[in-house]
Amino acid sequence: MKHYSSRLRTRFQVAAGFTLVEMLVVITIITVMLTVGALGLKNLSKASGVSAGLPVAEAVFAEARAVAIGKGGSTRLLINADVNDHERYLRYMLVVYYYDDGSGRGKWIANSRGSFLPEGVYFSQEFSRENHEVSGAGIDKIPAADEDIYGGVDQTSANTNLSGPYFYYEFNGEGNVSTPGASFVIGVGSKPKGADNPKVSGGNVKNFGGLIIWRKGTTSVFRHPDQMDIPSGIKAGDKF
Repeated sequence: MKHYSSRLRTRFQVAAGFTLVEMLVVITIITVMLTVGALGLKNLSKASGVSAGLPVAEAVFAEARAVAIGKGGSTRLLINADVNDHERYLRYMLVVYYYDDGSGRGKWIANSRGSFLPEGVYFSQEFSRENHEVSGAGIDKIPAADEDIYGGVDQTSANTNLSGPYFYYEFNGEGNVSTPGASFVIGVGSKPKGADNPKVSGGNVKNFGGLIIWRKGTTSVFRHPDQMDIPSGIKAGDKF
């Protein structure tokens, strides 16, 4: 009886074991799954950066429209265009309103401290357009201008921390945008110190997102990359 139990236990142990080939197969499968998972997390991180940036942009556009209506005058949503400002270039957004002090020389006043897009996410001057609804050649890019930005109406000199070149979207006193159909496009990229422009990090159009700005100043999110007219052949290192 003891001999029988011992033999049965031995057979069970042999049946429950794995051969070397089976172990190698399992290790290979785990390696592949870990690799795919790592790539998925990398792409998820990029997509989440753009997904987090779009609500920030929507809030800033809503602020610009609300300030225009509230003050009954022109406002601008500014995006930093100073290539020498490594931290803020194409990432820092600021709402300013036009103030007429009665001297005939108006000034732009900062409405708040401004907002940043998430790290590694940039405004695309290459794909943002003044009128995105019109297809074909001749569509102007979002304009840029040098702005002297004041921190308050009682200041006599510009705030040099805010003044500088900016891309801008403008709203009138009724909250209407001056360029209806304009687009605001952002994407994942990197800007090494000393480089003039950030470069696209990956060749996937899904790493971009954007807004369309309607005549009344309201915004809608692009639901598909094709709606932004970004080339399907875009690759890492391309210009923003």
